[in-house]
Amino acid sequence: MRQIEDIRKARGFTQEYVAANVGVATSSYNQYETGARNIPADVAERIASVLGVDVGEIFLPIKFTIREHIAE
Repeated sequence: MRQIEDIRKARGFTQEYVAANVGVATSSYNQYETGARNIPADVAERIASVLGVDVGEIFLPIKFTIREHIAE
């Protein structure tokens, strides 16, 4: 999975620039980037658009492994 911060820095963007273009506070964007706050789907799409990537490249669904219950 590609990291938002890595992509942002590769583009030469600051957190302030991305936040302003996404329409969120810089503090909120910082929390999205560090994983301290969940990102709403519409905001994730706007972040991906500003960064010029497909939303699936940076926001992949979490995958769970389902284990079979073993009776003792």
